[in-house]
Amino acid sequence: MYGLEAILSIQCEISSLKLTIDLLPNTSEEEACFLELIHLDETHRDSALANKAHKERIKMQYDRNFKPRIFSEGYLVLLYDQEVDKLGAEKFELMWIGPYIVKLVLEKGSYKLVEYDGIPLKQL
Repeated sequence: MYGLEAILSIQCEISSLKLTIDLLPNTSEEEACFLELIHLDETHRDSALANKAHKERIKMQYDRNFKPRIFSEGYLVLLYDQEVDKLGAEKFELMWIGPYIVKLVLEKGSYKLVEYDGIPLKQL
């Protein structure tokens, strides 16, 4: 009967797990399950690394094309209507409300807006 070290070294040399178990006729069911668990761990690690690399590529592509918009006082802006942003919204329904005027520029990209008539906008 082959030892567990021999099974693991053969499993590394032969790519197919099923072929490894077939080549070693004395492989017990516990050893076969252990080999399958090792193979699953390797597959999981490989897929996690591939997923991480894919996310990094997507982020780099997005960051390359992203241009932040900076508004100053007195700019006319439109406000995105989040109530319309639902699945199944009408095709020709307006998604923007406004125009509004930027009254004050706050920190971290926040703005105080007033309506075109000068009436302060209610906080949402």
